[in-house]
Amino acid sequence: MPLIDVIGLGADGLAGLRPELAERIQCAEFLAGGERQLRFVASARAVPFVLKNNLEELLHELQARADHQRCVVLGSGDPLFYGIGTYLAQRLGPAQLRIEPAVSSMQLAFARAGISWQDAALASIHGRDLRATLLPLLGQPTIGLFTENGDSPAAVAQFFLQRGLDDYEAVVGEDLGAAQEHVSRFPRLTHLADRHFAPLNYLLLRRTQDSAAAALVKRHRRLSPGIPDDVFARPPDGSKMMTRQEVRSILLGKLGSTGLGDTIWDIGAGFGTVSVEMAIQRGDAEIVAVERDPGRAAFLRKNREQFGAYNIRVVEGIAPEVLAAEAERPCRVFIGGSGVQLPAILDCVARQLRPGGRLLATVVTLEHLALLLHWLGECRWVSDVTEIHVACSDHLGGLTGLKPHRGVFLVRADKPEASGE
Repeated sequence: MPLIDVIGLGADGLAGLRPELAERIQCAEFLAGGERQLRFVASARAVPFVLKNNLEELLHELQARADHQRCVVLGSGDPLFYGIGTYLAQRLGPAQLRIEPAVSSMQLAFARAGISWQDAALASIHGRDLRATLLPLLGQPTIGLFTENGDSPAAVAQFFLQRGLDDYEAVVGEDLGAAQEHVSRFPRLTHLADRHFAPLNYLLLRRTQDSAAAALVKRHRRLSPGIPDDVFARPPDGSKMMTRQEVRSILLGKLGSTGLGDTIWDIGAGFGTVSVEMAIQRGDAEIVAVERDPGRAAFLRKNREQFGAYNIRVVEGIAPEVLAAEAERPCRVFIGGSGVQLPAILDCVARQLRPGGRLLATVVTLEHLALLLHWLGECRWVSDVTEIHVACSDHLGGLTGLKPHRGVFLVRADKPEASGE
């Protein structure tokens, strides 16, 4: 089969191409591209194919025509960077394609801003879920984003601001590479909140955080999994109100896999030790940390900042009442503290946990263990119990002994896929 040409165009259209590439387009017998790309080559003699939500149809046309017709597919910028080239290479194989990239709007945006992009977090919200795409980017030092439309920069700014992140400067490049190109700079995200831009724009964010503070956050995050207890912010007498390091390490192993944009509830989050570990290990998920005690919630927020765990959203109040407003159903729920609310919390979990989701709970009393196991039996959820006893070294008369901590029961249960919903 002859090669299929996949050619990237910039905002200046054919003017930015080498002559031989423009000739390939003009000589094409089948020419596919978005409406904007096809407008640049209206004089071409090829059969046009407008790309929308019809990639399977495009694939069928290429397979039927490529052995006897000259086929060209037009993309934006670099077709292998969030572009049509990636899809075609996966479906047809790279040996069937001849890919010619143009300078992408991402490269132009960083060039106009005078910022290096070699260490930046790069992503696209075009045709993708905003929340799932942005969660892993929270707190990143430098971010570059392909946007969806003129309202995208404001939507991204709102997402970051809702999670307490205003220490970013922003650059928005509109129609980059075209005669009407315009670049705007904003010292704070609040200045983006109600702004509208040209449909073709690229958003660049750079955090203004102190370099020493950023380095400290990075060192703290490297301690996970199994962050030492004394690294967390907590009151001097508050060690008994937290899930200890050894228990957290086992708990994380039983959490199971999660996906992009998933939600995890941490009910009775305390100082946030479990929330922080889950947030670091599951950077593409959102951790909803519920804590009713204002004092403990304050330390929870401190730990969120200390570890740069911005995918934690603190919800202060009594569960399950404060969970009624949650729009996203969780795929994992951890119950670390419940008190007399345990029956009501379990009923809430039964309703809201996604089918196939997992419940994890730590309990220290036999009464709560019995209640939990009885409830799981009534629900017919498959469960297991791990009893955890930890003894740590302790000075004893000039020698070293072992001092045991209170035993903990760790319960894991999976909600059936077919839950009758």
